[in-house]
Amino acid sequence: MSQVIRISDSLYKRLEVHASGFDTPSNVIETILNAYEAMNPDIKPHIDTRNLAEMEPATNLEISYCGISEEEFKQQLLENKKAYIKLYYTSDTTKIKEWKAFRFSSSSSVDGNLRSGYLRGWRDRGIFRAELSIHRHEN
Repeated sequence: MSQVIRISDSLYKRLEVHASGFDTPSNVIETILNAYEAMNPDIKPHIDTRNLAEMEPATNLEISYCGISEEEFKQQLLENKKAYIKLYYTSDTTKIKEWKAFRFSSSSSVDGNLRSGYLRGWRDRGIFRAELSIHRHEN
């Protein structure tokens, strides 16, 4: 269940500095908490830090559009303004991210938006595959 947290504009601007690509405020807060918990041995981390240690850099990045072309996906994204990205990591984990593409236009590049957003730093983050879909699929 989502909760609303009210913060000052100045704190929001501080958080914004730590965002990359399409990060949401929630993603930024989670990243900061993970880093803080990893640095303080007295705090029991919420995440399993063993997976972080097992993360290996990726060598190739495969992007798929659930059986359609990138151009067909772009047309659907322009209509729906929302998509889902399933990221596959070298640590044998996956994450599904929601891409809110309200400012995406016909002159925008799907690949360019992905690589400057959710896939920025894919090699170092251990992302080797990204599956894009207009509809959320858990499997």
